[in-house]
Amino acid sequence: MDATELIHANGRSDADTTSTHADEHISAFGRPKGRHQRLDQVLKGRYRIEALIASGGMSDVYRAVDEYLEQAGSRDCQVAVKILRSALTQDTNALSLLAREAAKSMRLSHPSIIRVNDLDQDNGTWFMVMELLDGEPLSRVIQRAKPRGLTWRGARAVLDQIVDALSYSHYRGIVHADLKPSNVFFTRDGHVKLLDFGVARALKPHQPEDFLNPRQEDETTVYGYTPAYASPSVMAGNDPGADDDLYALACISYELLSSRHPFDRRELSAEERAAFRIKRPKNMPLRLWRVVKPLLKQENPGIDLPGFRAALSPGPQRRILIPGALGTAFGLAMVGGYAGFHNGVLGGTEPVSIQQRLATLEVLEEAPPQRILSAMESLEPLEQAALLKHHEQHLTDYYLEQTNGALGNLRRDNLAKVPETLEVLKQAREYYPNNVDLARRMERLQQQKTSLASALTEEVQGRLEQGDYEGYDSLEELKKLADNLALVRDEPLTPSDTAISIFEEKLQSALSQDDESALARLLTLADRFFDGTTELEETLTRARSQEDAIEALGSYHESTASGENAATFPEEAALTFYGPRIRDWEEQLRNADNVAELNAVYARLEPLRNRIPQEFEPVSRLRKSLANAYMERAEALLGNNRASAARPLLEKARDLMGWHD
Repeated sequence: MDATELIHANGRSDADTTSTHADEHISAFGRPKGRHQRLDQVLKGRYRIEALIASGGMSDVYRAVDEYLEQAGSRDCQVAVKILRSALTQDTNALSLLAREAAKSMRLSHPSIIRVNDLDQDNGTWFMVMELLDGEPLSRVIQRAKPRGLTWRGARAVLDQIVDALSYSHYRGIVHADLKPSNVFFTRDGHVKLLDFGVARALKPHQPEDFLNPRQEDETTVYGYTPAYASPSVMAGNDPGADDDLYALACISYELLSSRHPFDRRELSAEERAAFRIKRPKNMPLRLWRVVKPLLKQENPGIDLPGFRAALSPGPQRRILIPGALGTAFGLAMVGGYAGFHNGVLGGTEPVSIQQRLATLEVLEEAPPQRILSAMESLEPLEQAALLKHHEQHLTDYYLEQTNGALGNLRRDNLAKVPETLEVLKQAREYYPNNVDLARRMERLQQQKTSLASALTEEVQGRLEQGDYEGYDSLEELKKLADNLALVRDEPLTPSDTAISIFEEKLQSALSQDDESALARLLTLADRFFDGTTELEETLTRARSQEDAIEALGSYHESTASGENAATFPEEAALTFYGPRIRDWEEQLRNADNVAELNAVYARLEPLRNRIPQEFEPVSRLRKSLANAYMERAEALLGNNRASAARPLLEKARDLMGWHD
C-alpha cells in the first residue's frame, strides 16, 4: 500500500501530519536556554545548522546543510545532525562503544534503514550526521489509529519493510537492540526507516530520547533498552540478539493492529507472562497470530525472521534456493542448445552433467559476493540473469559497502579512491542499471568528484599564476596537487595566459643566469602543464637542448637540498652545461681592459659559489685566473699610490681565493 492509503486508515491527511510534526515536537520540550545558539553554527567547517527538529534527554536533532554538497551544486544537500548532550560524552567507555555502534550503522545501506553518514566532534561537541527524513514516527501513526488499529493491508506494508531491514542487518551480524514504534519512522512517500541502531545501548547509563518524537511516559528507555519492548532475556541483563529484535517486532505487530500494547506496557515475571491473557487483534490474520502469540508468551517457539516473513504473506512461499531459482534458466539454456559448463566455476575442461551444473549453482547460493561475481563469466546469459536477479539485494549491498568509504571521507591523501570507486560502481551498474541506490551513489560520487576537481583546479591555477614553484618544497607541493587533480579531473589543465607569461619570464631568467637548478625545476613543470604551448616553443627548445645535463644537475641539487651530503656531483653533466659558458667567460677575462669588465666576469661566476664543488676544475681555474687579474690591477694601483682604489680589488681577489673555505 502507499502512504495515502495508510494515513486514510488513520483518519488524518499526510499534509497535516508532516507539516506540524516538528513544531509539536519542539513545543513538547520547550526551548531550553541557549539551545538556539547553535543556529547558523557550522560544525567541522561543513555542516551549517538551520533549524531545531527534535529535543530529548540524549540529544538535540537539527536540520543542517552539507556545505560541501551545496558548493558542488547538489540539490540534495540537507542532512539531520544529532548533537549529543555533553554529559553523555564525558564517559570515554560510552564514547568508545558509541563509535563502534555508529561504525556498524554506517556500514548498513538499506532502503528501510536510516543512512548514518558520520560520527565526529568539533571542539568537544559530538554529533552524528544522518539522512534527513520527512514524515513521522510509527508511534504517532499508532496513536491516531486508536481504538481499532491499522487495517491489515496497511500494517503488512509496514511490517514487510521492518522485516526486510532486520533481515539485512541480522545477516551482517548487527542487531537493533532497541526496536520500538518510535524508532520506526514512516516517511511522506510511504517508506519505513529504522532508526538508532545500537545507539541507546551505547549510551545506556544515560536517559535517551525517542528520535523525532516527543518522549512519552509509557515508553521510557533505561539502561539501553525500552522495557515495554524488551524481551525477558534482555531484562535479565543478557546482551541483545536477533531473537530479542524478533520479540520487539511481535510487540509492534500486535500494537499496529490493535493500538494497544500486548501487556499494557507492564514488566511481567515469567509466571505473570504465562498467565496473562492476550487476545488476537481483529485485524490480525490467524497465520500471523500463530507466530506472534508464541513470541509474546516466550514459549520457546523456535520462530525466526524467515518464519515471521512467511506468516505475513498468504499461501505457500516461493522457494528461493538457487537450484530452484536457476532451474528454469538452466532448462531454457539447454533448450537453446547449450551443451557445456566449463572453466571458472568447476575448473574443468570437459562438458559436465546437468546434476553437476545444478550442484555448482547450489554452491553459489551461499557463496560470498566475490565468488559469485568471479563465476559470472563462466555462466550462460540466462544463468547469469537468474543469478543476478536472485542475489540482487546481496550483491547491491556488497557494491554499496565497497564504495561507502569514498563518500564523506575524501581527503587529499586518499583521492585515489575516486577512480577506483567509480570503476566499481560502473561494473555494478552494468549488472543492475535500474537500481536506485547504485544510481544515487554514482550521482553523489560524481558530484563530489566535480566539486573536488573545481577546487583543485582553482588552487593549481592560482599557484601557476603566482609563480609559486621556485623552491624545491613548493614545486613538490604543486606536483602533489597536480597528481590529485589528475585523479578527479577528466581532461588536462590548460594554464591561463597569466600562468604562461609568468612561466616564460622565469624560464628566460634561468637561461640568462645559467641557473641549472631552476631550469631543471622549470622543465619538470613544463612537462606537467606547458608541453605544447605555442608561446613557449622557442624558449623551451633552447632549455631542452641540454636537458639531460640540466636534469642530472637538478637531481644533484635536490639531493643536497634534502640533506644528502653524500650525493655525487655529476661532473660530466657540469662540463656539458658549464663548459661552453666558462670558455666564453675566460675569453672575456683575457680581453678585459678595465675593472668593469673584470666585474662582469665576477658577476657571472658568483652564482656558482654555492652550486659547484670547489674541486670542479673549469670553475676553479677561472676563479684563480680572475683572482690573479684583480691582484695585478691592485698592484698597479698601489704602485701609483692609489690604495683606496686598490682595496676593493684586493677584497675580491681574497674572496675568490676563499670560496668554500
